[in-house]
Amino acid sequence: MGIYDRDYQASPSRGGGFGGGSGMRASGLGGFSAWSVNSWIIIVNGVIHALALTVFSQPGNWSLLHQIGHFSTFEGFQRLQVWRLVTFQFLHAPDNLFHILFNMFGMWVFGPMVEQALGRKRYLAFYLTCGIAGGLLYLVLNLCGILGLNLPGALNVSNVTPLVGASAGVFGVIVACAYIAPDARVQLLFPPIPLKMTWMAYGYVALAVFNLLTGGNNAGGDAAHLGGAIAGFFFIRNPHHLIDFFDVFNDSRPKRGGAKRARSSKPPKKPRASSTDEVDRILDKVSREGIASLTAREKKILEKASRDRR
Repeated sequence: MGIYDRDYQASPSRGGGFGGGSGMRASGLGGFSAWSVNSWIIIVNGVIHALALTVFSQPGNWSLLHQIGHFSTFEGFQRLQVWRLVTFQFLHAPDNLFHILFNMFGMWVFGPMVEQALGRKRYLAFYLTCGIAGGLLYLVLNLCGILGLNLPGALNVSNVTPLVGASAGVFGVIVACAYIAPDARVQLLFPPIPLKMTWMAYGYVALAVFNLLTGGNNAGGDAAHLGGAIAGFFFIRNPHHLIDFFDVFNDSRPKRGGAKRARSSKPPKKPRASSTDEVDRILDKVSREGIASLTAREKKILEKASRDRR
């Protein structure tokens, strides 16, 4: 259940930046770095798919990895095996090579831009959250169908129908690109026409909605696509919500009353670092956490340093 029937490739952009500005170049489309999270997502998906077809293969289409890792209403909800909301994202249809190829192609083309904007840690949280949202929307619509609720998009499929594929996360990434670089140009393979990033991204979302509402052949997959797109739309605009994704036992939110105490107390003044040291610190922060993590003051410092250098 992926976007393997929707082919695309990137072409040079003519504008766009994070939040519609000019800070993010369209050259962020496509690329492979051995140390990027996006590259490791692609590698892990490829390795798992290869292992499923060889070491863990079994008679029939489904390998042992597919059996213990796919998501379904029965396994994920009725048996409370909630880890499947993550594991299904790294499994692909064993009898359709295009399923994994086009999902990973989408990650290769669009993932680097989103990782550059969010930083490594928050990008991984973003990708997994979009996948989880896809699984949850699939679950909700499947429960509506099972309970006989006559709602638009209700999935009239069995509670054991499996969901696999990375395309919920891919849809979230593509929708994020439409926010980061809305005017970037992409070239469709079929038909070979150029489109703005926003038209392509929301065109895919519209197709998923149409297929879901009309009960298309891949309605379950389209439910996951739509869930991932909704999560991508929200979290690229509110990336601060991703900070605690991996901090299971901690809470980075400020404690109640903490801001008042901080204002009432006067911490000792620290010696100011040189302007060069401050710029280096901010650039290191962008590398670690993405440009969205910068405060307004830090952005002004970078802008001033850029003007001075010119």
